[in-house]
Amino acid sequence: MERLPMNVIVTVTFNALNDDILEPFLDSIEAQRNRDFILLIVDNASTDGTADYLRQLDRPNTHVILNDENVGFAKGCNQGLAFARSHGATHITFINNDTEFNDSLMHAMVVSLEEQKADALVPLITYYSQPDRIWFVTGSFRLARGIIPFHDHIGRLRREVPMKAIEDTKFASGCCITFNIDSFEAMNGFDERHFVYWEDAELCMKMAAAGQRIVVDTRLECRHKVSVSTGGSFSAFSIYHFTRGHMIFVRDHFGKVITALVICVSLAKAVLNVIRGRMKIRGLKSWYRGIVSGLHG
Repeated sequence: MERLPMNVIVTVTFNALNDDILEPFLDSIEAQRNRDFILLIVDNASTDGTADYLRQLDRPNTHVILNDENVGFAKGCNQGLAFARSHGATHITFINNDTEFNDSLMHAMVVSLEEQKADALVPLITYYSQPDRIWFVTGSFRLARGIIPFHDHIGRLRREVPMKAIEDTKFASGCCITFNIDSFEAMNGFDERHFVYWEDAELCMKMAAAGQRIVVDTRLECRHKVSVSTGGSFSAFSIYHFTRGHMIFVRDHFGKVITALVICVSLAKAVLNVIRGRMKIRGLKSWYRGIVSGLHG
């Protein structure tokens, strides 16, 4: 007998109370009309009261794992894979808790994934503060930008971008993504060397090499409160981990010569961000630490 679809939705939290992140996310989950899912919250040793809040959480179809230390996003997600397998899931969804969405998204993603016979599916992702503007629709890897995963049409108005209902993509953001669980497990989950950032890019490269298919259903939408959980794109934390992950990714997939070129491009971009006032000069120290750690990580 064919198994009925069952989706385990995994979200990883860290200090999610102070910015009014977690409650609206949980409200979006609880509002889902179809109940063919379990929500798993993996907390990475939050220090702002999130862990205490989760200990007392009493919401339907919800389980909580409280880690004693911050193990990072990738490892937290992989804890979700083990949980999903133990509960007989057919699908697994990873979603940031700085998101909100309508009352049918979770079920609709599973249905669309099965209709497309794809291995992974993402919705159209828009800015929470500007839902008429695109944050993610499709993605690619751009050599001219230092081999970074690029969000096609980022920041553009939706009405300006012609979109088919279903789009194939080479890169998919891990902000909100549903997998056939067998396909995800075949890739051995996320690469845990990536504490945060780049785990989705690494996985997409592995999926492409294995002939797996990732699609975007532009009829579905998730609204993202961009960079709330990491302090912004130019915080010391973000600069270090993004740069470190970038070096691991390029070193693994493109060799020494390309890695050297990418370091030059990355340095030029970092200096330009300082000149433009987007990044403080001490951010260059975080950038350097990320380069060194990534080359040896």
